[in-house]
Amino acid sequence: MIGRILVGLDGSKSSKVAGEYGIYLSKNLKRPVVGVHIIDIRLLEGPFLTDIAGGLGFSTYADILPKIKEVLEAKAEAILDEFAIACREKGGDCSIAEAYGIVVNELVNMTDPEDLIIVGKKGQHQGFLPLLLGSTAEGVARKSTCPVMITADNFREIKSILFAFDGREKSVHAANYVNYLSKHLNVNSVKVISVFTDKVKDATKAQEFENRLKTLLEVNFEFIDRYGEPEEMIEDYINSNKDSLDLVVMGAFGESPVRELILGSTTNYIASKSPIPVLLVK
Repeated sequence: MIGRILVGLDGSKSSKVAGEYGIYLSKNLKRPVVGVHIIDIRLLEGPFLTDIAGGLGFSTYADILPKIKEVLEAKAEAILDEFAIACREKGGDCSIAEAYGIVVNELVNMTDPEDLIIVGKKGQHQGFLPLLLGSTAEGVARKSTCPVMITADNFREIKSILFAFDGREKSVHAANYVNYLSKHLNVNSVKVISVFTDKVKDATKAQEFENRLKTLLEVNFEFIDRYGEPEEMIEDYINSNKDSLDLVVMGAFGESPVRELILGSTTNYIASKSPIPVLLVK
């Protein structure tokens, strides 16, 4: 179901956690993992280098360009070497890749629809070299044609899954990943949360969802119905149970374009607020 696992690495604590998840999934799913570092070309052009050159006493930004490239490439090598060593030590099937470009575009272009991208929620801003991966996690999630896992601050094995189910096509597709991960990671708890508008009016719909889930999921699960705004109800449940949940799985960007434009998407809200990793399925 998953081809390769690509992990975006920028040297931040958040991306190191993403790397841990990549290695963990590689080992348990028996899939290859690729540690990817993108040197953002925006760091090598325009006002940014002009300002840095002036501050360091260089006459033009062209004078400092080779030095900046040297620093960025040395950092990339160190980040990727650290990942490769950790991967080999933990038994993952790993390789590494480095590229220049816009982080979002490069990561997305490297993948096929059956792959998985893992990125940290927050990137690193070190000195005057802002490595922009963290600020582009949402962009990766939006543009990617394959699932994207956005990790939180700490790694832990995935033994409990919360599946946010809304009945739409992407949510139905996400059920396949719940089955796949549950089987290969020996998950011992699956909870499914669906949010409706009105407890009386939507009682029949809630029962239909639960019945449908019995045909979609190949594992035992607990069905949780909530009533109100989806993002608020899901966030509240996650925060109330964050110590017993290891992963949220949900369909990506299922709202209408108009609602997303005016109110934002449930996908983006949960991915940005969740204290545990979120797997967004296309």
